[in-house]
Amino acid sequence: MLFNRSKDRLFYQMMVDATANIIEAVQLFRENVETLEEKERYAEQIKELESKGDEYTHLLIKELNQTFVTPLDHEDILKLAQTLDDVIDGIEACAARFVYMHVDNPTPYLSKFGEIFEKSAVYLQDAFRALEKRDYAGIRKISIEINMLENEADKLMREGISSLFEEPVDLIQLIKMKEIYEKLEDVTDTFEDVMDIMESVVMKYA
Repeated sequence: MLFNRSKDRLFYQMMVDATANIIEAVQLFRENVETLEEKERYAEQIKELESKGDEYTHLLIKELNQTFVTPLDHEDILKLAQTLDDVIDGIEACAARFVYMHVDNPTPYLSKFGEIFEKSAVYLQDAFRALEKRDYAGIRKISIEINMLENEADKLMREGISSLFEEPVDLIQLIKMKEIYEKLEDVTDTFEDVMDIMESVVMKYA
């Protein structure tokens, strides 16, 4: 049962705020991969947002520990918070790789991943707003959209890796870009993980 209490709003707002933080991170990521000319600056900014995401998670856990009756099961809120944290951790890890793996040249695949990240992040925020409104049909539609984006990312990863083998290329460059494409696809998996948890929550209350 969902309880209509003022503190319920606090839990939902913290999760929506966490998604807003993710949206800001993916927007920076998308800007970064257009040129990679200022990858160090972008990596630093995204790292700051990742730290901010950690703060949201810690605050939410603190509230959980201090609140007996919550709008969703404690365990479900915790899973959602931790998986949201996984999303921004993955984005930060990708941005860091451009720096320490010395990736200097943008590719159409990187740009497309940036677009997928941004679309997924916006959908994710919409999903948490729908959760507060108990718009379960809306959540289901969003879950389908994010699943489609994950499938698109999987195809994009395969195409990106395939392109590395189409013509002679430096072996080190091949290894670097293969890992990055795979890591980027992993991030889209985490978006889908959040929606899988949310759908399991919806099944309890719908």
